[in-house]
Amino acid sequence: MNACTATPAYVNTQKAQQSGENFFIQQFQVSCLGQFSYYIESNNEAAIIDPMRDYEEYIKFSESRNSVIKYVILTHLHADFVAGHLDLAKITGAQIVLGPQAVTQYQAKIAQDEELLPLGRAYLRVVHTPGHTLESSCFVLVVDGKDLVVFSGDSLFLEEVGRPDLASKSSGLTTQQLASLLYHSLRNKVMKLGDDVILYPGHGAGSSCGKAIGAGTVSTIGEQKLKNWALQNITEEDFVKISTDIPAPPQYFFHDVQLNRQGANDLLNIKQKVTKPLSYQEFTQVAADGALILDSRDVVSKGIIKGSINITQVATLASFVGILFKPDQRIVIVADEGKEEITIIRLLRIGYENILGYLEGGFDNYVRNGGEVQQLNIVDLKDFLDTKDQPQNHVFIDCRNPPEFKTTGIVPGSLMIPLFQIENQLDLIPKDKTLHIYCRSGARAKTAATILLKHGYSDFVLIQNAGLEHIVKEHQIQVQKVE
Repeated sequence: MNACTATPAYVNTQKAQQSGENFFIQQFQVSCLGQFSYYIESNNEAAIIDPMRDYEEYIKFSESRNSVIKYVILTHLHADFVAGHLDLAKITGAQIVLGPQAVTQYQAKIAQDEELLPLGRAYLRVVHTPGHTLESSCFVLVVDGKDLVVFSGDSLFLEEVGRPDLASKSSGLTTQQLASLLYHSLRNKVMKLGDDVILYPGHGAGSSCGKAIGAGTVSTIGEQKLKNWALQNITEEDFVKISTDIPAPPQYFFHDVQLNRQGANDLLNIKQKVTKPLSYQEFTQVAADGALILDSRDVVSKGIIKGSINITQVATLASFVGILFKPDQRIVIVADEGKEEITIIRLLRIGYENILGYLEGGFDNYVRNGGEVQQLNIVDLKDFLDTKDQPQNHVFIDCRNPPEFKTTGIVPGSLMIPLFQIENQLDLIPKDKTLHIYCRSGARAKTAATILLKHGYSDFVLIQNAGLEHIVKEHQIQVQKVE
């Protein structure tokens, strides 16, 4: 299975699964989006919390346990992915549930604060926690009268909280006002839960829904009271200042919120429409007409199609596409053979549906037909070190995100240009020097290099599998601190 499929197979099952006499919980993880969803069951009745758009795994799982899905719950209207609540409800007959103040364009139960939703021999209690959005709510699993588990959505993460800047336009409140709401929601609602209550968050490390989400998939309220900065004894003013000091959200976030509010297209229909093999001639025609050539191959040592942008399956493909390109961007895909569908699924997860198809036979077919290929100069560390005696001809480009600059520093003299700003800052990048592009792991650097290649840059090197830590160690240089 692919690690980005919504499946329990790629999580720590000791932590991802909880069970007792009258309940069962399974956490599902989609690592490429840092997203968690949940299956909760009691006496053969089940609820799904925050399902991904590709919903089949939840149905298969409930069938394997001989249970009926009663509720499909959204902790809020999500911004970072398109939820599968409508398709799940249509197929299973389950009721869609959202928290107080939710506004949708489809039929759903808008629950009241502290309302109890019966589930077998247990209950899910609605705890309204506005701040991330106005309708944001936690759902507490109550068994035999005791609070056991809280599904916190984007209100509380491990060592972090949800960003308060996504609902300012739709709510009529400022980001600072929403942050204030979150401050009080945490103290008046979440922190009043028992320390032994298990915490299952909506996202993990790597998600853009929080500034610096900690590693892990599960915690307890008591542990977060010790580790989470937001639950410490700080003033409302300090909380607002810290929680609003955050980079701008990816551009696709507001597109996805609207899709989750109005309801997205049926997944099976749209997937069938866009999963279209294209001949070499068809492919070159749509590319010539201005479609983005998205190359999702993991290995590009044979080169890339001229004008294409490489965002690999290993990288967070959906997030990178959502950061770099608008939701209505026309896209044609070049993928490793057999990985065309997963590339398409990842795009559909974030609501990118203007997919024209994929090149049948992939890159090799393009080459066989005489298509124009460009090379990426990817070198190993030894080859790169041979260039260190000519620093005047060499420029480092750090394409990580601003918080990373501050956390780890940069290679001295580097141009600090985050990946999502590369195309807007080409005037800062010289064409008469050898460029070394680096990030943390190499994935963003490779994408940045293909963007530069598309804009006429050719004199650059990428060090294979080497990010900042490797460069600093091998060059034996000190990092430059960034304030």
